[in-house]
Amino acid sequence: MIFLEILIVVMVGFLVYKFILMPNFSTKKVDIAQTPKEFGELYNKFNELDFLDITISKKKLMIFSIIGIISFMAFLFTFIFTYLNSFNMAFAIIPLIALAVTVILFLLEFKKFKVKYSNVIKRFLQLIDPSLTYNNTSYVDEENYYQTACFDNLQLSSLITKDTISGATKDNYKFYASNISATSTDENVFNGIFSTVILDKTIPSYTKINTENLEHNTTYALGTTNSLLKYIEMDNANFNKVLHVYSNDRINATEILTSDMLDYLSEFYNKYHVNFQIVFTGNYVYSRFYIDQLFTPSFIGNLFNKNNFALCYIIITFILDIIDKLSNNMSNFEE
Repeated sequence: MIFLEILIVVMVGFLVYKFILMPNFSTKKVDIAQTPKEFGELYNKFNELDFLDITISKKKLMIFSIIGIISFMAFLFTFIFTYLNSFNMAFAIIPLIALAVTVILFLLEFKKFKVKYSNVIKRFLQLIDPSLTYNNTSYVDEENYYQTACFDNLQLSSLITKDTISGATKDNYKFYASNISATSTDENVFNGIFSTVILDKTIPSYTKINTENLEHNTTYALGTTNSLLKYIEMDNANFNKVLHVYSNDRINATEILTSDMLDYLSEFYNKYHVNFQIVFTGNYVYSRFYIDQLFTPSFIGNLFNKNNFALCYIIITFILDIIDKLSNNMSNFEE
């Protein structure tokens, strides 16, 4: 029975860790007052939607959690009491059975809860753009795209995708934005949003933009292509203060990064202080945003965390705006 008690403690501890302590929303906070007026209007519409289904599911999970804790404590009490007083251990089985049933009901309900939470995110995204879709899986060639971007000089040992948003730009370019956790053999390399946009015209250079406080060292800044890239100072003092450009083709880099693009990029960073990298190369635009996990299906806390929905909104609209500006600039150069 001592072994059984230890087993139950470990099981309950694991469940508490996995479903209550481990899930967390992004630690990156944005100043909601700085977000566009359109986001405020969209979020108000979002709050007016009917979310009774997931609210009921959340309440059930809370009830199962409370019952589970009570059952667990009852099991410990009856076990210790019967053990110390040499009573029949069968008394301890009743709360143990109640605990087991509660855990099963909790897991079944949590599975439903995750599906309902995904639907909440889908409904929010469709308010941004009806064509946007959402799922919990990676997209085709995602890891290959990430490696091809050469954001840094580290080789991945794993890349885990938790959320993927997909859609199309105004010019009908496909884009994907996914919440990933990338690790090398000995460290966490990146945790945040990674996006890929597939163009129909080739960019004849490799050009990378880093926010300056991502540049831990020159090798990291340049990535695996470091022998080919040179730092390019742009004709915009405000931009150069917070963002750095590296490219193997100065002329093409300046064709891509026109004055309005530079202003937009620096304004985005100064307003929201979200660290990011963008790579323009070939038929692709890659970017990554350092914001940790954006959406986590935790029934603890506020399901409709405004900060996280604001982050989602500004990042998706940022990607779409950048590609819209790039489309206009691409007419200025030849493949």
